[in-house]
Amino acid sequence: MRGGKVFTRHDYDRLKRIIDDKDTVSDLDEKTVDTLKHDLEHSQLVEPTDVRPNIVTMNSKICLKNIGNGRKQIYSLVFPGESATESALNVFSCIGTQVLGSTIGTVIKTNPVEDQYVVIEEILYQPEAAGDYHL
Repeated sequence: MRGGKVFTRHDYDRLKRIIDDKDTVSDLDEKTVDTLKHDLEHSQLVEPTDVRPNIVTMNSKICLKNIGNGRKQIYSLVFPGESATESALNVFSCIGTQVLGSTIGTVIKTNPVEDQYVVIEEILYQPEAAGDYHL
């Protein structure tokens, strides 16, 4: 059994297809893609019906709290090109890659250059917990 983060098989398969598509990957940050590849290779895969409700999956709506100033922001974790709203968090962004497969309480470094951190404070919506397995 693999260790590391927990991914649903559906999210894993869709992300692998994106990473394997050379045209899509060429438009993404190489380091972020490499990080996500590593996470996928070392992940624990579960069926969507078996994922725990405290794990961030694709299309989850989460609350991130800035540890420094206490400010909270709500985001929806999305695939590339799915949403251009301010509250959309692309899974191939620095923060998006880190939150996927993580649990409530996980501390995330927001930027590789700066010492700014957020904590996954709450999962407001997780598709699998809501029975929305098609997302």
